Amino acid sequence: MKFKSLIIILLTFVVNVSAQNLTSFADMNYKDEVRTVMLHPTESDLDKPVVFIYQMRNRLHLQFDILADEAPYLYYTFIHCDNSWQPTDLQKNDYIKGYFQDEIKDFTFSVNTFVNYVHYDLVFPTADMMPKISGNYLLVVTGEDPNDVYFTRRFYVVDDKATIAASIPRYPFDLKLGTNKQEVTLEVYYKDNFNNRTDQYSNVTIQQNGRWDNAAIGLKPTYVYPEKSSYVNNEKTVFESGNQYLRINTSSFTNRPEKTKSVYREDDMYVVTLHDDTQRDIKNYALDEDLFGEKYIYLERESEDATKEADYAVVNFFLKWPQYMFGKDVYILGALTDWRIDESSKMEYDTDRKGYKRSLLLKQGHYDYMYAVRDNATGITSVVPVNGDFWETNNMYTIFVYMFDPTENYDKLIGYSVIKSH
Repeated sequence: MKFKSLIIILLTFVVNVSAQNLTSFADMNYKDEVRTVMLHPTESDLDKPVVFIYQMRNRLHLQFDILADEAPYLYYTFIHCDNSWQPTDLQKNDYIKGYFQDEIKDFTFSVNTFVNYVHYDLVFPTADMMPKISGNYLLVVTGEDPNDVYFTRRFYVVDDKATIAASIPRYPFDLKLGTNKQEVTLEVYYKDNFNNRTDQYSNVTIQQNGRWDNAAIGLKPTYVYPEKSSYVNNEKTVFESGNQYLRINTSSFTNRPEKTKSVYREDDMYVVTLHDDTQRDIKNYALDEDLFGEKYIYLERESEDATKEADYAVVNFFLKWPQYMFGKDVYILGALTDWRIDESSKMEYDTDRKGYKRSLLLKQGHYDYMYAVRDNATGITSVVPVNGDFWETNNMYTIFVYMFDPTENYDKLIGYSVIKSH
């Protein structure tokens, strides 16, 4: 234990340097061998990675794979961020109790798979390393060199002192925005945290499903009353309703998976080709339950352990589209691409087949997905051109309430709530 403590102390300065070298404080994989990263509460594989400051026994479960034959030594640390996901000026001993870095010791090798990988598990916070204050946190996983970053993931520590009342009216406040849009209206009751600078020090974030590309960040109240703030009539809280997510299921390669045209093995790897997708019916809504864009790793045979026995497959997606969309790009959106709108999820237009194509390496399981179109001139991403826009769509909205403390110089996360549109 004394030796471990000495190592951690010696690495403290280097860990701080690694934070400065990050290119983004978002969910990002820095190495191609990193796959299937999932971070959720221990009791639910689909909920947001949120823990409460006074209930640290309700911990978070990190799972991920490294495509390798041998297990690299991996470590993790935390970085405290403000409400807009920029690192705060706090020192690590201001927000971490215990070690500033610890090793991820729980791993297992894949069994009977064509693609070899090492599966890692981490349940945290631990007695050795625990957040001390509320706020946004970035989990950073590195190699033995703290500057050798493997991936980063966001999580939240809540000091629950605000009450949130949220609703979604049938029409947005401004019908010019579209009658099928979903507007999130809020009333936040601050109780002991209310002060005469609430409009200056408070910030609210609203996230639709797992998306960050259209999240409303840094919202200020429309009206401030004694003991509460109201968030209404704000264009930033009006979201595209979109449509229910499409889905694929690769939990079995012997029984042809859902939506699958073919499954075969090529060069010691499974290849799954999906039936072609087309523009969906943009006039008529059809109810179809989904996982709000999430992924769930499992195998059809319950006797098998998906963490180490699920194989990886190349999954081929194709969206029929009559011609290339100039000035716009098409992306595969959802947890299967870590909700990123970048080169890792971007599709390529095939002039011969007349459509957009993309192949993804995915572990066996259930995946929600949707096609999104990004306008390169405005930077705005929309799901409407391919999927339509229906107020009846069931979306999940996560609300975070922050209050900046000028004496302690950080954004306290004092409120958290999840609502569904239907």
